[in-house]
Amino acid sequence: MCGVIGFVGDEASPEFFYNGLKRLEYRGYDSAGIAMLSHGQMYIERAEGKLSALEKKLVHLPLKTSLGMGHTRWATHGKPSEANAHPHKSGNIVILHNGIIENYKEIKSFLQENGYVFESETDTEVAAHLLHYEFHKNTILLSPLENMKRSIFALVSRIRGAFAFGIICTDIPDVLFAVKYGSPLVLGLSDTAHYMASGIAALVEHTRSILIMEDREIAYLTAKNKEIVTFEGVPVSRKPIHVSWAASMLEKNGYDHFMLKEIHEQPQAIAQTINGRIDKSTGEIDLQSYGIHHIPLKNINRIQLIACGTSYYAGILARYFLESHTKIPVEVELASEYRYRTCTVNEHTLCIAISQSGETIDTLQAIRYARTHGAHTLAVVNAPGSSIAHHCHDESLIYAGPEVGVASTKAFVAQVTSLIILGLGIAQTQNIMTSTQIAAVCEQLVHIPYLVEKTLSLSSSIEKMAAKLIHLKSVLFIGRGPQYPVALEGALKLKELSYIHAEAYAAGELKHGPIALIDDEMYTVCLAPRDSYYEKTMSNIEEIRARGGKIISIGTTGDHELKQLSDEFIEVEPCAEMILPFLTTVPLHLLAYWIALKKGHDVDQPRNLAKSVTVE
Repeated sequence: MCGVIGFVGDEASPEFFYNGLKRLEYRGYDSAGIAMLSHGQMYIERAEGKLSALEKKLVHLPLKTSLGMGHTRWATHGKPSEANAHPHKSGNIVILHNGIIENYKEIKSFLQENGYVFESETDTEVAAHLLHYEFHKNTILLSPLENMKRSIFALVSRIRGAFAFGIICTDIPDVLFAVKYGSPLVLGLSDTAHYMASGIAALVEHTRSILIMEDREIAYLTAKNKEIVTFEGVPVSRKPIHVSWAASMLEKNGYDHFMLKEIHEQPQAIAQTINGRIDKSTGEIDLQSYGIHHIPLKNINRIQLIACGTSYYAGILARYFLESHTKIPVEVELASEYRYRTCTVNEHTLCIAISQSGETIDTLQAIRYARTHGAHTLAVVNAPGSSIAHHCHDESLIYAGPEVGVASTKAFVAQVTSLIILGLGIAQTQNIMTSTQIAAVCEQLVHIPYLVEKTLSLSSSIEKMAAKLIHLKSVLFIGRGPQYPVALEGALKLKELSYIHAEAYAAGELKHGPIALIDDEMYTVCLAPRDSYYEKTMSNIEEIRARGGKIISIGTTGDHELKQLSDEFIEVEPCAEMILPFLTTVPLHLLAYWIALKKGHDVDQPRNLAKSVTVE
């Protein structure tokens, strides 16, 4: 989620940190800050908004430093503001953080009882004060360096959640501390400096020697040396990788393909689509920020979602949440078929065109058709100023950022996120949900990016799995409820990229025909996280197993029963039902990517496909 850059070495300027943060802009952010240590004094500059706001403050920082950090923040706890921007300071300690501290409230109460005053609304400031508290327990008994090591051990033993920390202490002016658990963090190595970042892209201009930190590790970096230990204090020895990229590949932010980059940008796409549109503390949806200016939502009693391809599947998935939140009937329409049926819309119908590019010709023609028959029209698109938006009453951008890969990935999850927010806005306008109920859903929404980012760590294990599946000729995908459209999306991606025939079914439909295809050579991808559909889905999986079918399952961590039924088992975090489809989507995108890559296909430009379909 957040962008992190750190340096310890001979010399770095404010522009070094600023440019590193620029390289990490794709991660999404709402504020930024830089901390630099110079002649024993800590200088911190922070700003809300775009990096350009921080750039204006660089003149207030020292001309150079041997130790410093920078950070771009996407808010989870506390609104976007300068006070909530990182880095945070507690006495002689400065800290920045990527992740979420789940038990911050109880730790905050403890710290307040011990005299600590909080200046921000963030969970990160809790870590800063707790580390300061631990550090000052033993200032006489230990050297500053050993004391800080002990204090970090105490910190990580007490907090719960996901975190990548960068830490500086003015008492230890030649050491940069890095801590990783659940959030990405890499180290850059050179002869005269060491670096820390949340992504390789921030470092390749300075070093090609990269060390990927793993969970439960702490690094102590100086200009010439590095030491890595586990949370238990066990030394870690790992060889760095050498990154040899052409300059043009930097546009992929260090990934081999745009598609893989965009899969990994899903947390940011979701975060940026949420940002500024919800207030989880008050349960208020900002419909102006969302893009509703002309549509009378109070009068809507019917919704149509019109789209093609992946956007169509996003609509099918969003329908579950739209109907749940608004109690309004929702229809999902294929744009290519829409104009060839009798139009039944009226002034109480909201027709929503969903399109990544905003130029899909079938969707454009369909939304024009709906508008001429009296419907209110809304464009949910990723490109401002698009043709579809031009022909709609209102436009809402998903803010997923440019999507270069032909097979849409991050736009899918951003579209679903956008439609959930819209549903909450309609429920708010029509008094269908209370602010307390809306706030509870918003609380779930802001945790989705963090959980999706954790799920992305499955990539390496799915790559190994893919090597065993490249021989497949046909694959079935099944799911129930919100997992059914995820199955549709997974089958489409496998077809698009690997050219393997794949079909998706609602799991309950398996016995009404498709089960005839099951034999000992047929693989079925079964989406079976622990949700309200779980028991029924498990029955369908038993039917497949009874007929000798091979099973690739995606289920909830710790589901031993499902794992025993499966030939391959992929596990995602237990979470609320609304969040689960976002998590189960990630392995399907990765599975399609890795199978296609193992088969030697061009994953960014699959055969016969174009990014934006502008012909009927």
